Amino acid sequence: MARLLGGALLALALALASLHVLAADDDGYSLDMRDTDIAEFIATVGKLTGRTIVVDPRVKGKVSIRSPKPVSKEELYEIFLVQLGVQGFSVVDVGDSILKVIPQQAAKLEGVEVQDDSSARPASSENIVTRVVSVRNIDVDSLIPVLRPLVDNQSGIIAPYPASNVVLITDREANVRRLLDIIARIDGASSDDSEVIQLQNASAQEVGQTLSTLVRGKSGGDGSRPAPRVTADSRTNSLVVQGDEAGRAELRQIIRRLDGEVRNDNNTRVHYLRYAKAAELAQVLESVSGTLTSDGSASAEGASGSGSGSRDNIHIEAHEATNSIVLSGSPALIASLGQLIEQLDIRRAQVMVEAIIVELSENRAKELGVQWLFADRDSDGLSGIGTNYNNLGNGLNALIGGSTDDRTAQLAATEGLSAGVARFDASGINFGVLLKALEDDGESNILSTPSLVTMDNEEASILVGREVPIVTGQTIGDNNSNPFQTIERRDVGVKLNITPQINEGSAVQLKIVQEVSSLTGLSASDIITDKREIRTSVMVDDGATIVLGGLIDDDVQQTQSKVPLLGDLPWVGRLFRSDSSRVSRRNLMVFIRPTIIRDRHTLTDVSSAKYGYIRARQLLSNQDGIALFPDEAPLALPEWTGMGPASFNLLPPEE
Repeated sequence: MARLLGGALLALALALASLHVLAADDDGYSLDMRDTDIAEFIATVGKLTGRTIVVDPRVKGKVSIRSPKPVSKEELYEIFLVQLGVQGFSVVDVGDSILKVIPQQAAKLEGVEVQDDSSARPASSENIVTRVVSVRNIDVDSLIPVLRPLVDNQSGIIAPYPASNVVLITDREANVRRLLDIIARIDGASSDDSEVIQLQNASAQEVGQTLSTLVRGKSGGDGSRPAPRVTADSRTNSLVVQGDEAGRAELRQIIRRLDGEVRNDNNTRVHYLRYAKAAELAQVLESVSGTLTSDGSASAEGASGSGSGSRDNIHIEAHEATNSIVLSGSPALIASLGQLIEQLDIRRAQVMVEAIIVELSENRAKELGVQWLFADRDSDGLSGIGTNYNNLGNGLNALIGGSTDDRTAQLAATEGLSAGVARFDASGINFGVLLKALEDDGESNILSTPSLVTMDNEEASILVGREVPIVTGQTIGDNNSNPFQTIERRDVGVKLNITPQINEGSAVQLKIVQEVSSLTGLSASDIITDKREIRTSVMVDDGATIVLGGLIDDDVQQTQSKVPLLGDLPWVGRLFRSDSSRVSRRNLMVFIRPTIIRDRHTLTDVSSAKYGYIRARQLLSNQDGIALFPDEAPLALPEWTGMGPASFNLLPPEE
């Protein structure tokens, strides 16, 4: 009894070990089957997918499946079909969610679903279907030997029907899908017969566009045969037609009609330009037209004409009043030049260049000196001793020798502190002492920010300054009569001259001439000007700021004038010398930043930013200024409303 019970328990354990483990969670089902009976596997799938599955008695075997991740119901059903196909069984869909599992050899004799060319493309499934495929361009008998090795020997059947030139295929949907792709390529390749049709009068480009439009319109029909393809060859003024014989014959008749000679055709066309200048573009077309032959193709020898505007049966004329180009000649040449006009008549990009010129200067000066004079007038004459230093400006000797008015004027013109005491009369001892002290500090900060916008590859310049007359020559007649001077006016101020070239990407090559000049004073002969100029060519990225160049100048001058020996004495030596020192520092830097403007939106953003800055400065100036007329409206630009026509009015409002 115990031995029988132990055997039963062992059999139960083996049965439990062979059962599949199918756990359900939120993500799907986890499969872990080891030697599970195929009938139990089919029953489990039918229960989970909600289908009724009828199993043929010949369906037997074991199933082992393990999924690394949870699967959905749809994925579980596909795994079910694949597993049965691996073991030599097929699933036939009877309808109403009823499936039948039978051996693959018997499946091809069952009443499976029949599809044709109007049916949807087969899915990548293991279901058995029958597909009727229409072949248009080749014989089905020649197609069968190619496809037969690709059909499953157990579940698949392929058979031709020459009367209708169709192929019948029964197999798994995944394999039917693959066979349809192969048939489409083989059948389509045979339709690629082509021929070249030479045109005599019409333009190949224009006729090709017309036929392409016609073919596209007809391709939306019943799709009984593939639409032919038309390609225009402008070089030979011919058309290449590809397709079956029927389609090519139809297009051949249409081409023959379109290529007929047109009566009273003057072969003249007017191209209205949108962006380019007619006169400049006409010169380019005249140069290019010499390299074209009468059929619009390129000539190997080119042209040797003189640029008269009429070459090789083509005449080019620029009408500047309407900014248009008039072409007269053969249709092929007109078509070729028309394509060139479309490529050249494009909106060119613009470049805004902003320059920043910063000049910082600092000047410091110190002077300290003592001058003195002793003189004795007696019967023998005048004798005396004294000191005089040029670095102290108006010296003591000049003050003593002048009149009272001259002395007052000289002291008034002296910079710094001047103090002294003197006694001078016609007889006796005369003396004078003059002390001068000066300390001068000066700083300046000059900032200039010129900016301008220009077209790509177009030179532009801006000048903010004035014209200064400079004498360049002088003529005097006999006895100093009839003096004559030659005067030239020169620009003094901030000048910026640029030529931008936009390169590939967002880089800009700039040819720049930057000049800053100013008046510094007058000399004995003419005006003195300071000039700082930079001439360079740089490569800058769009929106990047670089330094073009600059100058850092430090000028230190120290001067000492003294009486030998006496000026070196400690303490007392200060009375016999004069010291002066001057320090001048100047820093000059020039920065540049280009901005590429390719469309209207960027131009609007740049213009509105500049406009808003000027308006804000005007409003701030009105707030800080003195209102002489309180009732008067403040002078300021109106608010920015865009770049459209009449977007703002610069005139004052009418009362």
